[in-house]
Amino acid sequence: MILNSGSHKRISSQTGYEFPRERRHFWWPFRKKKKKTNGALRPGAMSSAALTAKVKALGEGKVVEITRIGFDGQVEDKPITIEITGIYPDRFSGRIVNVERELIEASASKMVYAKTGGGTVEFKYDDGDILEIKESEDLAILEEARDVEALGEILSALEPGDQILISYYDAKHRGSVNAEGTILESNPETKTFKLELDKINHMELEQKIIKEFNIEKDLVIDIELK
Repeated sequence: MILNSGSHKRISSQTGYEFPRERRHFWWPFRKKKKKTNGALRPGAMSSAALTAKVKALGEGKVVEITRIGFDGQVEDKPITIEITGIYPDRFSGRIVNVERELIEASASKMVYAKTGGGTVEFKYDDGDILEIKESEDLAILEEARDVEALGEILSALEPGDQILISYYDAKHRGSVNAEGTILESNPETKTFKLELDKINHMELEQKIIKEFNIEKDLVIDIELK
């Protein structure tokens, strides 16, 4: 399983190291693999039957948070947020929700490394390492926390050319975004504004993204002048 990638380093195939002649190490490609043992639950983990039932109840398309237990028995600090993309007899699969990375890479002509990883992942029901799986509460929390009246006051003060910081929930990618951009148009009466995004997660975009927002209909969380 591929999780958040942390830092990314290029590794050269030409190391330049010379091994002493009197001591060499050889790699044998046909070493017998250790047999994986399934069904051994880590302390506190959900049983295969309970996990299967929970995943089926949640269903495909649902955005969920998964808390796992490490090899050492410690609960991982941060849950993985995924959108369930497939449910099978022995496993389920999901797309890791990382909106900022997806938007950065979509605007680039070549691969861009964001601060955190993305991609897809699969979980077997009998791996025995999932402590909890639940529907993500991000959307509900954001809807409750935002102040539309305060956003309207900020919008009234904005003018074309203003540089702003914005946080919003991207309904298409099912996650929140932190970005920087320039106001192109602003209309306090209709509660709308047009923004040219040039940075996402502090990373410069190769191709700017132009988005229109309605602070009542779209889930704009916060706006701040730079």
